[in-house]
Amino acid sequence: MTGANILLAIEAMSELDEMALAAREQGYSLRVLAEDARYYGETFAEVVEFPTRDDTELENYVRDNLSSIAQVFSVTDTWGVIASKLRDRFGFHQFGDTAKLEFFRDKQAVENELIARGFARPSEASQSGPKIMKLRSGTGKIGVHLVESEAAISEVVLNSGHSGPEFVVQDFYFGPAYSAEVWRDTEREIFFGVTNRILSEPPFFTEKVKSFPWVPNSNWERSVKDWVFGLLRALDYTLGQAHVEFIETTEGFRLVEINARMAGAMITPGILRTTNFNPYAMAVNQALGVAPCSETSRENQGGFSHVSIYADRTGTIRNIRGIDTLARFPGSPQWFPSRGQGDIISELGTYKSRIGNVAAIGETASIAQDRAISASQAIKVEIAED
Repeated sequence: MTGANILLAIEAMSELDEMALAAREQGYSLRVLAEDARYYGETFAEVVEFPTRDDTELENYVRDNLSSIAQVFSVTDTWGVIASKLRDRFGFHQFGDTAKLEFFRDKQAVENELIARGFARPSEASQSGPKIMKLRSGTGKIGVHLVESEAAISEVVLNSGHSGPEFVVQDFYFGPAYSAEVWRDTEREIFFGVTNRILSEPPFFTEKVKSFPWVPNSNWERSVKDWVFGLLRALDYTLGQAHVEFIETTEGFRLVEINARMAGAMITPGILRTTNFNPYAMAVNQALGVAPCSETSRENQGGFSHVSIYADRTGTIRNIRGIDTLARFPGSPQWFPSRGQGDIISELGTYKSRIGNVAAIGETASIAQDRAISASQAIKVEIAED
């Protein structure tokens, strides 16, 4: 193969092998620039350690390798904007829209637009607490705070290293958490399904258990589908994959945030295993200007769930025990590591403190969830304080 045959991804999600296979089927080779290559585990995809948070270095890399790069993309929201800017800068096929990506990266801008269109109400309209305070461009539950007063808001700003305008303050919604996994572009709307998301107790908002697809083909799921696409149409969302987090309250569904990216953690592997859609191939095809898929009607087969294991203290990981025991549990549970022996845990309460995931399957998502929770209790992590 000669010429520009590198499909360059700036960071990624899980299952790099699936993306690499999809690229290969289209005649390209996937290369992933990664801040920490260990995060992606064992893969036959080419992973190059690189300072991906340095936009200037990214631009220089693309310029220096322009003759071999066919396209630049990212399935993440953190790097989606810079990837789009690089497409604009170097004349690659622009399958997205930089201005739209910047808009959906700004949680306050999205909130303001939804308020203007009657899909949300201003936080100050509800005088009673508590409130959720988070970074306007945050991700991975970083910088999320539960606050009860104006004084608490001021204290968060003071201790955060950020300015007040960098945060958005929203009502705290009482109810269970979910996310809708969808695709919407200028030609098609695809509803992958709903993920049930069990979160940790405040002050942290880490995702402990996620199960997919939650009650597929039910009236409840259809109401979620109608509500989500109503939001995305109102906002003219046409960027492809979207991960839409929401809470079910006594007053109906309430939006937490819209993420212009592939669903994180192991949700997308769940979609791959339980539906007739391959989001990894869809992302690759979109980047290459190929139709993302041949059909839009979903077919379901079974359920998938995973439990995320987090560090409960900072320090160095000394040992992870119980992996061999997973085979004794139902649901074919598997261990998917995010960290390993010798790795240093420097913060708690975000995805960066995740040690790994225990995933299981079942006839339904709820059965898979029971099995994943049970199996996860076999995993024991030893962390030595530094």
